[in-house]
Amino acid sequence: MTRRTREHRPAAERREQLLDAAVEVMREGGIGAATTRAVADRAGLPQGAFHYCFRSKDELFAALLDRELDASLGSAWDAIADAENLEASIAAALGAILDRVRSDPEYHLLTAELVDVAARTPDLAHVARREHAAYVDHVDKILQEWHECDGAPLSVSPRVLAEALIAASIGITSAWLSSRDDEAAQASIALFSAALARIA
Repeated sequence: MTRRTREHRPAAERREQLLDAAVEVMREGGIGAATTRAVADRAGLPQGAFHYCFRSKDELFAALLDRELDASLGSAWDAIADAENLEASIAAALGAILDRVRSDPEYHLLTAELVDVAARTPDLAHVARREHAAYVDHVDKILQEWHECDGAPLSVSPRVLAEALIAASIGITSAWLSSRDDEAAQASIALFSAALARIA
């Protein structure tokens, strides 16, 4: 058993400890293994520390999804703004997202499962909706900035294109997580990029 630490630590640091511990527990035993006691034990904290940082396991799951959202809204989608044309931009963004998933497949399987759990849990459904809306808002903003800088007209609104891009990224990464087929994933990226750019 992990030796408990009694030293004083800021609440934010303990929250991160618990979040990291929850990921470790779930990697080994799945979401069902992430009981409050198992997570506190893995973090080396008394169980009371868990309830000081999180009111419930559902709140822990919501915090995990929020942390993943913050990490995901980084450089991957920003690739849209760096390429010379829309097709290349879309391909770069989808490729960066796929690379992120490929770097740690088990973690991304867990976060996908957490999103599904959140969507099916009344008290957490708003977390799944918020995560999706945040992705769309972020990509929409980047597409609008790209459109303003490039000056090329779009036949669909950036918002509609953003929704399609999020759907494409989810489909491509989910398929890769199931098959681990790099060649098929790259072919899908090329197809989606060309088709969406042509429509847009």
